[in-house]
Amino acid sequence: MTRSHLSGGGLPAPSFAAEPRNSPLGASRRAAPLVCAALFVAACTGSEHKDEAGGGSAAPKTNEAVADRSLTGNPYAKSAMAVVEGKKLFLKSGCAGCHGAGGGGGMGKPLIDDEWKFGSDDQTLFKLIRGQIAEQTMPKSFGAVLTEDETWKLLMYVRSVYAGDPAKINWTVPPPVPPEMLAAANAPTGDPIAAGKQTFMTICITCHGPEGKGDGPASATLNPKPRNLTDATYMATINDRYLFELISRGGVAVGRSPLMPSQPSLSAQDLNNVIAYVRSLSGTAAAGGNSEGTGIVRAGH
Repeated sequence: MTRSHLSGGGLPAPSFAAEPRNSPLGASRRAAPLVCAALFVAACTGSEHKDEAGGGSAAPKTNEAVADRSLTGNPYAKSAMAVVEGKKLFLKSGCAGCHGAGGGGGMGKPLIDDEWKFGSDDQTLFKLIRGQIAEQTMPKSFGAVLTEDETWKLLMYVRSVYAGDPAKINWTVPPPVPPEMLAAANAPTGDPIAAGKQTFMTICITCHGPEGKGDGPASATLNPKPRNLTDATYMATINDRYLFELISRGGVAVGRSPLMPSQPSLSAQDLNNVIAYVRSLSGTAAAGGNSEGTGIVRAGH
């Protein structure tokens, strides 16, 4: 490679051939490129350190919900990720057990319509979720364990499923969320107990309650009452095969009450996850009858 290539831009590189090696002027000229290079490296390194220390303008992460405290209502009203995180909280907290996975209602009121008992503004629904309205019939224990930020995010998901009269909207409409982002809220977790809890909170909480004590919203009208799944004495007497058949095929299949419905839509993995979570409520994993304690029960075996 020639000197002209090293100097860049096609310009000829400076020649030091005319200066004797022991000439002070020649030495200074030979040192000049090295000094410039050192200064350039130092400047670049200093810039990198500035960015690492927070002095630079780092772009905000796009995979996290960002709050805007200047907003008068929900501080997450402009965050699409807050809708995704809100859906995770909706499922995790057991809201789907009464209101339906998509907010269409069931034991509880639909969340997609334009009828509200106490009001539709952000502050009123924030208090309702947190159990701070004296006359509310929605269990107050659900929202009591949520932080303020989690409550606002959950409300963002509720806002996102609204399908009522647009003229009644008195809140900031959430930004559109791509379907694949919302689908990520249902992504399976590697922890069977955590995955089982999510399923339990979606389909079992109505009767068995948020803590599995048999005190769900529907329990008041049921006879016999739902089983208290935290009763270690009873849970230690049944094995995982029994629980697998009970949950998948319903109470009748194992000689129990027909009020215990079947869950044919759950896969074998879903069932085993629910069993793992139910066992965790009573601390009776070793009573499952499998070599793994909360081990896998296979369909048909």
